[in-house]
Amino acid sequence: MPKLTDILANPSANGVYRAAAAIPATSGLIHIDARSLADKNALLEALGRALRFPEYYGKNWDALEECLFDMSWWAGPVAVCIEHAEALAADVLTTLVDIWTEAAVAWAKAGRGCVLILSGAVGLDGLPLVCLEGSA
Repeated sequence: MPKLTDILANPSANGVYRAAAAIPATSGLIHIDARSLADKNALLEALGRALRFPEYYGKNWDALEECLFDMSWWAGPVAVCIEHAEALAADVLTTLVDIWTEAAVAWAKAGRGCVLILSGAVGLDGLPLVCLEGSA
């Protein structure tokens, strides 16, 4: 089970992970609480705000994919944790994971970190579980 600090420091570990416990706010991740998101549109809006997407961001899946693949306005790794991901609809989570995984693979080839951690997600047992330091 990979450690959170290793994932964040190593672009070859890019991808989507799940966490069994809450991730501390000091971990270097942007945190979004899914309990405050009513639907897909709210999630896309929150991601756009958190990652400072350009004004042209259309708040749809295609626009998310386009912006994640660009990120020219963003310095450093792209690292997001969605807490209480179980609050999101299963189809929304599946699409988010698919898009983020593609972007993470592309950024790994470019040597830039791109990580999404889903805390509390259900039905995503195929995703690797991240280990929080001290909980191995």
